[in-house]
Amino acid sequence: MPRARTDGELCTDRTRVHVYTYRYERPSLDTRAPGKDLMVLCGNPGRGAAGVYQSADMRSAVLPLGRMMVIPASAAISATGPGGDRQLSVCSTAAGLLPPDFDPTDSRQIALCGDVRDVRVRATMERLAAEAIAPGFAADLLVDALAASLSIDLARYFRRSRAVATIASRGRLAAWQLRRVEDLVAGAVGQRLTVAELAAAAEVSPSHFARSFRASTGRTVHRFVEEARLARAQAMLRETDLPLKRVAAALGFSGPSSFTLAFRRATGTTPARYRAEVLPC
Repeated sequence: MPRARTDGELCTDRTRVHVYTYRYERPSLDTRAPGKDLMVLCGNPGRGAAGVYQSADMRSAVLPLGRMMVIPASAAISATGPGGDRQLSVCSTAAGLLPPDFDPTDSRQIALCGDVRDVRVRATMERLAAEAIAPGFAADLLVDALAASLSIDLARYFRRSRAVATIASRGRLAAWQLRRVEDLVAGAVGQRLTVAELAAAAEVSPSHFARSFRASTGRTVHRFVEEARLARAQAMLRETDLPLKRVAAALGFSGPSSFTLAFRRATGTTPARYRAEVLPC
């Protein structure tokens, strides 16, 4: 195979999407200075991939590289990794992808470029790549619209990340982070959630999440999850006539006895007595 093989490409007057497989040396050392904002989705960057951003006014620390990265127009990136074949999906636009308030000399903003973690950005990049590989009806219109959406989501990503950094400096989680965690816990009652999964929803590290969650709510993560399970248990006892065995199973308990023990410890009464007291005669 040649060193670079194009898997798909689609160009409009405003947008270019290029999907290609590149064969890196083992180990790899590569420098790119594209001269335009690039959004890159890598199928698998490989363990230990890292890079340094550099411009006339800035040189970043060595940053870990994730599955998505941004290369600002004014910067070059020197990256190292394990090498091998990597499929890359790259998007650029004539107007640029980064927001007007992006500061390429700000080390905190540059640090966000090497590992962009945003589900909307990723979904858009995946759609752009799929369209470049197999264009459909009105592909040019769709690609321009997706690129505009990508630019907006990137702007929101950087602004949200700055807000999170500001709040994190005070040791607390932002309102949107707490809502995400609450929604995840509410939708997963009866399932085992790890701190890592909850931290991922809040887009922070597990250790930072555990500290910030307690500072924000006054409760540990474990206590919050257990309170959510108790609230769901009380609702099921009030609103359904399911046998205790089925209620216990739905909530993730091993059996009615363990459910009864946990419920009594939290409320001072048994599930059966609670149901009898709240249901009309």
